[in-house]
Amino acid sequence: MKKITTLFLSLTMALGLYAQTADDALNIAQEYYEGTARTMAMGNAFTALGGDLGAIGINPASSGVLRYSQITFSPSLTTNRSTVNYLGNATSAKLTGLTISNFGTVISFDTGRYNGLLNYNFGIVYNKKNSFRSAMRASGTTSNSSMLSSLAAGLEGIDWHDIDLEETTNPYSSSYASWPGILAWNTYVLAPLSTLGGKYANVDDSYLASTENYDETTDELQIGGPLDQRFNRKTYGSNEEYSFNFGGNISDFFYFGINLNGYSISQTVEEYYEEAATNSALFQDGFVSMDNSFWLKTQGSGFNMKFGAIVTPFGGLRLGATVTTPTWYNLNDEWDYTMNTAFNNGNSYTQHSPTGSYSYKLTAPMRWSVGAAYTALGLGLISVDYESVNYANTRLADYNGNTGVFSEENQLMDGTFTNAHILRVGAELKLGESVSLRGGYQNYSPAIKGAPSRNAYSAGIGFNIGQAGTIDFAWTKLAKQTDSFQLYDDYSSFVSVPQGVNTHSLSKVVCTIGIKF
Repeated sequence: MKKITTLFLSLTMALGLYAQTADDALNIAQEYYEGTARTMAMGNAFTALGGDLGAIGINPASSGVLRYSQITFSPSLTTNRSTVNYLGNATSAKLTGLTISNFGTVISFDTGRYNGLLNYNFGIVYNKKNSFRSAMRASGTTSNSSMLSSLAAGLEGIDWHDIDLEETTNPYSSSYASWPGILAWNTYVLAPLSTLGGKYANVDDSYLASTENYDETTDELQIGGPLDQRFNRKTYGSNEEYSFNFGGNISDFFYFGINLNGYSISQTVEEYYEEAATNSALFQDGFVSMDNSFWLKTQGSGFNMKFGAIVTPFGGLRLGATVTTPTWYNLNDEWDYTMNTAFNNGNSYTQHSPTGSYSYKLTAPMRWSVGAAYTALGLGLISVDYESVNYANTRLADYNGNTGVFSEENQLMDGTFTNAHILRVGAELKLGESVSLRGGYQNYSPAIKGAPSRNAYSAGIGFNIGQAGTIDFAWTKLAKQTDSFQLYDDYSSFVSVPQGVNTHSLSKVVCTIGIKF
């Protein structure tokens, strides 16, 4: 299982400082291709097959196989499920949404020849490259730790004058503290440790959380009583691919193609964390509750080029290969935090961070694939693909292309990311002239050393309605994955911050309407 820390503490940057992490870069660099209902039902094993608008993003030579013009449209219904075990409590979440997996057109031109260049095609095709949609909830009660204690520890070494909003309009610029820590200080749930007096009297750079009580006898701090902790997280958006394609057919033996691919990225993350006293009288500071909301939006664009070929050495057998250049992205993040606090004397406070903004560049690594397919006329086909991509070559840079500000992240990616191997298998069985049954399997080896692989299963049915076109349906399911997490950072060798386990899965139903002309 891969340990994750939520964005509350892994992304606590403010104005003027970069926000992206190695995990964020990987999230954008990875591809979990969708396509049409036919390609998805067959596990997207189309490197050698071609002949489908959903396959053009997999192998640009796919358009060369087509001998007619076509339009496709593929709406899809996606459902994400999550079950979280945290502090002995099980919580479920579900997020369902209607999206578009594919649409586009290919225009075919017949040269009228019997050998050489038989036809050439131009296409414009949209395919979803990766969906960021997910949801999770966690809740439980603990008396051993709190986020506020973690924030207090994170401010150690920073003078409180540097994080007082009354002293400066942008305290982060001088203190380099996290925004949750700054907001906690300015909503009065943190105080200088010097307020305890005694040996702490002149300490202005260590902090006491309102969730902590001070024991004068032992000279120790401890959580005052049980805290109800609650966390919600939702993500939306996708990485969308727009392919401008040219393909051709030479003597029904060699098919070639090239894509100029443009990418549009939009991802929104919403997080909410709350901890509340089950009995505020147990807390020396009268603590009732603290809630912290976080919002992050990543937007940007990218481009690459992809080259592909398919050959038919003898009847029924097809071999295919592709090479994709690195993908170059220009991205921008915007984010902010809001914190609300309350005490049993009736006082409550609210503070907002400024909206942070940062522009940067991401280079996703090149990839290549090979495939083989065998078709038996009138019966069906089977197809197998292999794809390779070395995620250790993923790189972050600032807006001017300087990688120095991301030296730690780039070194981390180089040392922990690895070469991923992707296997796709698909089969199609024809039941007469008009009906086809399909199935597929995909395996993605981990992009991070030691992480688990990712498996997906799919099935579908297709109807050929003659010269008019096709109607296809597909169902695909991502096998359950398990991640461990903690909601705030470790802050003491004597405190065990609770960890949770999130088991999540994804399923999708797709319908593709294809019109021939």
